[in-house]
Amino acid sequence: MAGTRTFQPDRGDVRRFRRSNRLAYIVRELPASLERLAADLHCPADGRVLDYGCADVPYRDFFPASVEYLAADLPGNLDGTVEIQPDGTVPVADGTVDVVLSTQVLEHVADPALYLRECLRVLRTGGRMLLSTHGFMVYHPDPVDLWRWTCEGLEQAVMSAGFRIVRFEGMMGLPATGLQFLQDGLLPRVPSRARPIFIATMQTMIAAVDRREPAERRDQNALVFALVAEKPGAVRP
Repeated sequence: MAGTRTFQPDRGDVRRFRRSNRLAYIVRELPASLERLAADLHCPADGRVLDYGCADVPYRDFFPASVEYLAADLPGNLDGTVEIQPDGTVPVADGTVDVVLSTQVLEHVADPALYLRECLRVLRTGGRMLLSTHGFMVYHPDPVDLWRWTCEGLEQAVMSAGFRIVRFEGMMGLPATGLQFLQDGLLPRVPSRARPIFIATMQTMIAAVDRREPAERRDQNALVFALVAEKPGAVRP
């Protein structure tokens, strides 16, 4: 999200659920978890939301139709209403946004610290950010793929930008992630005609294993981490 890069669709189509999707379980779980976390954003009905790296705006329905929704992305994204600048910043005034939404974006930006500072800059005092990004994950360019985080590393990055973390959760714990890696590693060796059945079987196993993973373990080691963080300085309801 820097230089002269332009928007490219995610050819892996990882947000669309279907049983033959190699990421079917997390594709189903991620939106549900994000929607639940969005309840902690306390976005007013007449508020302003910045979707910072909006792609095809999959989470617009988390917010009332009455909010002003700023969909920011790289040049070329027809769903975008705000163009991210070559240096990764956004042309949004300081302290004018109630909520920042950042879903599966941070791993793709050239300078995560700058990106997080921008999130803080545009938020009003007491405004909140909902962010999700990769813990463990195979290489996933869109258009580039640069970073992975531990739970502690992501918390440190967000707090170093000036945020206070309100909630922090992991999605798809270590045993399920191990099965995901096994599936992805074996997939090139599986005959093409057998791949849909192989993927559906593996994703069913992943779901069953992850349902048994304690939340506290998932919060430490996960395929995806998500958090709600606040710009300090005001009392929230």
